[in-house]
Amino acid sequence: MERPVRFDSAGLSLRGTLHTPEGSAAPRPAVIICHGFGGNSTGADRQRLAQTLVQKGYVALRFDFRGCGASDGEPGRVICMEEVEDLGNAITFLQAQDEVDGESIGVIGGSLGGSVAIYAAAFDPRLKACAANGAIGDGERRFRYQYRDNDAWKCFLERLEEAKRHRERTGTSIMIDRFEIVHIPEHRRAGLSPGARMRFPAETATSMLAFKPEKVARRIAPRPLLLIHPRGDDVVPMSESECLAAAAGDPCELHIIDTDDHFSSTNPALLRITLDWLSRYLPS
Repeated sequence: MERPVRFDSAGLSLRGTLHTPEGSAAPRPAVIICHGFGGNSTGADRQRLAQTLVQKGYVALRFDFRGCGASDGEPGRVICMEEVEDLGNAITFLQAQDEVDGESIGVIGGSLGGSVAIYAAAFDPRLKACAANGAIGDGERRFRYQYRDNDAWKCFLERLEEAKRHRERTGTSIMIDRFEIVHIPEHRRAGLSPGARMRFPAETATSMLAFKPEKVARRIAPRPLLLIHPRGDDVVPMSESECLAAAAGDPCELHIIDTDDHFSSTNPALLRITLDWLSRYLPS
């Protein structure tokens, strides 16, 4: 069973879908699904993941961060710490639902959504388990992977500085193309959700540059952290999850799966690993 839901975050209305198993009134563990950079909760992979979780006895919430999908907020304004705040309010919403065991809430995030999940879990003990797929550990390091040439890197930073001065002078933002912030090879772009944002204010790139979940990952312990990464990921390199795992320490689990597709949230190996991990740490 699924129903549309909405909840408040910083005075904005965020929208999503709540999935619940049929035939049981008992409160159940719940899992929040966080979409990636500029995406939304309606992509087919997020829907399939939610349905799979429900089949295993979990309540599942997929929602749109502010500025994305059907949620309120300035379109395309993706600020990492604001997404952390949105996830915190998603937890508060779930804890108020009769069908949810408010002491058994986990989160699964993909790409930037995984990074947001890690950061939120580091500071919010209400999240009892955190899983991240293809996550970024250090925003600046990930940008350097994209801008390997020193001149291109310097030019990118200068653009962000000029955009900052422009906003201070005018109160308006300079917009940047999605692929200048997170480059996706053309043959991978079919993995983007329909309706994914393609233009973003420069403040989005500045926010992502400064975002370093790796610095706080160790705070999640002793709660469990699961990291999964495609071996040949050419959007976010596998080394990001390796660095996150090293920073997090035990009881973090790192799994490298044999695919090169960054958009792999319904990969059979990934689902098998995730469901096994949930059965151990957030049993339904």
